[in-house]
Amino acid sequence: MRDYMKALCYRFETTSRRAEYLGRKIERTCRQLSRLLDEPERKLLLKMADLEDALREEACLNSFISGYRLAQGIQQELLADHPPYNFENEDEQRACELTGKER
Repeated sequence: MRDYMKALCYRFETTSRRAEYLGRKIERTCRQLSRLLDEPERKLLLKMADLEDALREEACLNSFISGYRLAQGIQQELLADHPPYNFENEDEQRACELTGKER
């Protein structure tokens, strides 16, 4: 399932200009820092950059999956026979429950 979601994410992913700019800036800074470091430190820097990239990809995928689940939930709600979810009703119900518990 995760591979399917990853494929969907890559299919619909769009990169903003700001994200591209920041990516280029990170690469430039990494190269500058790499020139100042010795080989062991450079390897550590590259490992950190790879881990950061993997973390960013994981966060992007998790965000996409959350959005997909939200859209799926909205679709199911629209197709259901019962009335749509109402935030105000839920808030009122919670308030009544809290009031009842405090008494």
